[in-house]
Amino acid sequence: MRVQTLLVTAILAFSLPASAQQVRFTGQTTADETLLVDTLRTVALLGPGQFDCPTVEAVEAQVLPKSFAPPGKDNPEGSNPTTYERWDATFCGKVVPLLLAFWPAAEGGMMFRVGLPFPDSTGAP
Repeated sequence: MRVQTLLVTAILAFSLPASAQQVRFTGQTTADETLLVDTLRTVALLGPGQFDCPTVEAVEAQVLPKSFAPPGKDNPEGSNPTTYERWDATFCGKVVPLLLAFWPAAEGGMMFRVGLPFPDSTGAP
C-alpha cells in the first residue's frame, strides 16, 4: 500500500505530554499512520544524540525503486519483502538523509529500521 502525502503533520507523543512535538512531513511513504508515527518517534530520538538538536523539525520522504538494495551484509529484514525509503530529516536546520526499511513482521504488523548515514554507493537519488 502506497500512501502519497503532500503535507501531513504527525504528532509525536513522548512519555511526557508536554513534550509532544509536531513534525512537517512531505513526500511519499508506504507507512500507514501508526507506522509513520512510530518511525518519526524513532527518527526524532536521533536529534539529541547525533546532532545536538532537541528533535526533528521536518521530513521529506521518497520511496526508492523496488530494485534498490542497500550495500553490505547488515540485513535484519532477511529475505522478507522490504520497501526502502529515503527520508531527508531536518535537525536544527541541517538536512540529514536517512535510509528507512519497512518489512512485514512474522507476528503481523510491520517492522522498520532507520539507517544512518545514508549509504553512498547505492545509486539512489
